Amino acid sequence: MKSSIIQRLFLFSIVVSGCASSSKTGITQRSIWEDTSAILNNTGGEVQNLSLQQIKDVLIANNSKLATLKAKARITLTAPELNGPVTCTGFIVYETPGHLRTIGSKLATTIFDMSTDGNNFRVYVPSEKKVFMGSCSTLHRKNSAETGISPEDMARLFNLKDILGDESTVLEIWPHYWVVHAVDTTEGKINLKGKLLIDRINADTFRCETFNPDGSVRLQAVFTNYSTFEYCRLPQRIDVRWPSRDASIGITLSEIIINSQLDPKIFTPAMPNDAEIVHLEN
Repeated sequence: MKSSIIQRLFLFSIVVSGCASSSKTGITQRSIWEDTSAILNNTGGEVQNLSLQQIKDVLIANNSKLATLKAKARITLTAPELNGPVTCTGFIVYETPGHLRTIGSKLATTIFDMSTDGNNFRVYVPSEKKVFMGSCSTLHRKNSAETGISPEDMARLFNLKDILGDESTVLEIWPHYWVVHAVDTTEGKINLKGKLLIDRINADTFRCETFNPDGSVRLQAVFTNYSTFEYCRLPQRIDVRWPSRDASIGITLSEIIINSQLDPKIFTPAMPNDAEIVHLEN
């Protein structure tokens, strides 16, 4: 398929659905991506001295407190195809370990509806009357080249221990933060799979990166404005970018509710009768 999902979402958000465009600065200031002090200067306190295993235990313990999440969202998109950021509102629903649904709308008109149950993904673009479907693994391979936004990518950001997976890990210690590298050493090769940057004062993860098999950066994410919800630490702002496409999405969460009962069907919504179903693996 010549045009990626994200291009369709962007273009139809503006042309058909009336999602407002702006000439303001992008969703994230450059200093946040390239200068960690822009984030760490906002915290105060004594740095902790933890071992690699203790850091992983803290991460796993915090993730284990989050079973489900529902929140309203303000979503900002940027891409080379746009003259400026595109902003819309919507909501996000998440269930561990990899279920996610995100809907963006403007003036009661749905711009996009994307979801994953951890195995398969679905992206519905009402203005194009098409539903793009496929397996998460297929989308991962496709996006290794195109680096579009995927529901699978977004779901993993709510389950950061999944970034480390079962890979070998290496700890890098800096004065104000730790860097935990996830390394794949199978087949006699050393490949960096992902890394997390973690504040040494409060043990909050403020940045993560994942990598493609060829070693190039697949995704970068920055987490800010942490708060505690029922003993679970969560960022209320998530900024994500796919460097090879110069595309990004920024999400500001509000009215957050965690660990409520969810209907499993919310992650596998019915297909619209008038929509064409496009299987991307074909």
